[in-house]
Amino acid sequence: MKMKKLTSIALAAALAIGTFGFSVPAKATEPTTTTTDYVLTIPATLNVKDAGWNATDGITANNSTHNFDTGKKLSVTATSEHGWKLEADGVTDTVSYNLAASGDNSSTYSSTADPASWEFSAAELNEASGTNKAMGIIVDDYSNKAAGNYQDTVTFTAKVEIAKAAAETPAVAQENCTFSPTNGTSTLSNANITTSMEYSTDNGTTWTDVTSAGSIASLAAGTVQIRVKETVDNLASEAVSITVPEVLHINELVGPYTGDRLTCEYYAGETWVAERLSTGMGLSMTKAAPLFRSLLS
Repeated sequence: MKMKKLTSIALAAALAIGTFGFSVPAKATEPTTTTTDYVLTIPATLNVKDAGWNATDGITANNSTHNFDTGKKLSVTATSEHGWKLEADGVTDTVSYNLAASGDNSSTYSSTADPASWEFSAAELNEASGTNKAMGIIVDDYSNKAAGNYQDTVTFTAKVEIAKAAAETPAVAQENCTFSPTNGTSTLSNANITTSMEYSTDNGTTWTDVTSAGSIASLAAGTVQIRVKETVDNLASEAVSITVPEVLHINELVGPYTGDRLTCEYYAGETWVAERLSTGMGLSMTKAAPLFRSLLS
């Protein structure tokens, strides 16, 4: 006879008074937090129906008097008694799972996923009925596990923290930037660039610290984004975009090269200037501008 596998997870709360799963007034007690009141509602149990996404009714936070401090936020994190595994008495098998803030029928377990956490802003807490956010678990395939009642206990910890605001957008404008060429790249100069900033040349995928006040070196032609870095007190600012000009620009309108002279253009501060240059083993530098000269020297 095939035995039915029962899989469940028990959820507990670090700040519970009585049985968690009801709306229980709670206050953060850490010395770095405030005494701002909030009510946090978390499901008491979750019965797993199948591998993959298993939703709960979500996690809800609210302030009944709708006056939660607008300079603060509520953060909720979780830990697992069994290291994010479901265990059963008398069974050596375990069933791994992810605690998640979202999921659907296509969600699959990941051994590298971090457990979900939640943040509630003052505006969300001060809503008439508070704010509910999704919560569930993504369970690994357990079709080959031994039969048993698999369980884990998750402890939720909530605390009130300072809500960060974004830093002020840097006052770095295209019209106030100058560019100096060096070996095919440019150094962008602007008096308002500081070492508290960072820049990106790949549309914000990666960011590099500014190491020299007033300038950013070795920039290829294209767009560079500049913003104030995140700090303990502020989030990163909105980025400004600056266009870095080409160092050398070949004028393609003159047609193919057929003789010993080639028409090129060079960048002279604000505009491109046409120049006919002698060729041979190299290019004549008789009238080349500094921007052109730096590339060919």
